[in-house]
Amino acid sequence: MSNEAVTPTASTSPTPTPTPPPPVVVGAFGELPAPNLPQPAYPPGQLTLQYELGFDLATLPAEAPVYRLVARRWDETSVTALARALGIEGEAVATPGGGFLVRSSAGQLVVSELTIQYQAATQMRQETPSGEQILALTPSPTTLRSDEELVAAAGRWLVQYGLVTTPLGVGSVHERLPEAGLAIVVFGPAEPNPVLSALPGATVTITTDGTIRQAFVAWPVALEPSTYSLRPAEALWQDIVSGRGTIDVDETIFIQASLPLRGTARIEGAELAWVDAGQGSTRYLTPVVRFRGTAMFEEYAEPIEITVTVPAVAAQAAPRG
Repeated sequence: MSNEAVTPTASTSPTPTPTPPPPVVVGAFGELPAPNLPQPAYPPGQLTLQYELGFDLATLPAEAPVYRLVARRWDETSVTALARALGIEGEAVATPGGGFLVRSSAGQLVVSELTIQYQAATQMRQETPSGEQILALTPSPTTLRSDEELVAAAGRWLVQYGLVTTPLGVGSVHERLPEAGLAIVVFGPAEPNPVLSALPGATVTITTDGTIRQAFVAWPVALEPSTYSLRPAEALWQDIVSGRGTIDVDETIFIQASLPLRGTARIEGAELAWVDAGQGSTRYLTPVVRFRGTAMFEEYAEPIEITVTVPAVAAQAAPRG
């Protein structure tokens, strides 16, 4: 037998191959312009928060649709037909930027590639109305329609005249003006939802008996979808932690509590929303992520609901600021 020692051979485990990240999906519209994020109304530099994560970031989606807003193409014939349908018999006059204006004693209509503005004529009132006239102009409680009736009437009017070309979302009465017998009804699109910007959107001023006084409709002829990759969830959260998100909070706290406000926010979930991006007639609806939770502020006893919004599309220019 040989006395020579046998050197054991070291066993080597194969190095695991790292899983490559999924490819970034850039949709049909290429690199997107920066989103037009809603800006808070409270004073800048008056709110500082530390954040705690209370849900699994892996639940956030990796992709979402972007929508191109397809602009309308007007000509004298189509504008005149719409004006006639609305009871305006004037001549269509071209305006700068490819729009048209039609005006008559019944009101006026102004159209562009993405907007329609309608204004019904109002009768001139005496500077000092009599008591009988005041009573006649003031709607009685029995004539006031419910919010649901006003929303339904405004929605039917928008659809009847083709002022919206994709399904309406659930409308709401934004404001009532009882002294004038008016209500302001607002709509967004049914899809995507929710949209945080005014485009697409429709604002209709309606009397309490259902007559349309004026409307501003910012609505494309179509919403063309294309799928885009979203930024990694960790990058979205880092925007939150670094203070790069847009904070939405009940602004009455800035009156009730001492400034500047400092506190801690616990984020318990997130959802997609959409904002417009681009300028002029080249516009898109691009997804953002809205992180939701509650915040506790120093020297303020009650928890406050809070939402922090960050841009979400990977192939999109960063917003300013």
